[in-house]
Amino acid sequence: MPRRVTKSRPSLFTPAGSFVKRLAKENPQARRKLLVIGFWVVAIFFGWSFVSGDYGVPRIVRLELEKRGMQEANRRQLTQLIDATHQRELLRSDSAYIAYVARTKYHMALPNETIYRYRGR
Repeated sequence: MPRRVTKSRPSLFTPAGSFVKRLAKENPQARRKLLVIGFWVVAIFFGWSFVSGDYGVPRIVRLELEKRGMQEANRRQLTQLIDATHQRELLRSDSAYIAYVARTKYHMALPNETIYRYRGR
């Protein structure tokens, strides 16, 4: 049975393939220049992708700084919460602390008690 030969279909890249073949056979300097240009195009593409976009280095650095700021704010809020909880417990149970807060924060005094104030304060 004879072998059936099919015609090759024209490819979208056929002109580029013949160009590369012709360039490889005829001019090695031009081929080298084409390779260098291709390398630089790829290098510029990767460089641009490192600098811009959602996964670029500047955005990652900004997000890392924002994360550190939020962690510090979270620590401050947690410290304030612990202090407020401790103060609440003292106000519920310690009468001496209640008297201290009344005297210092609200400038209250006991009946028949004289308070002296200095001008420097």
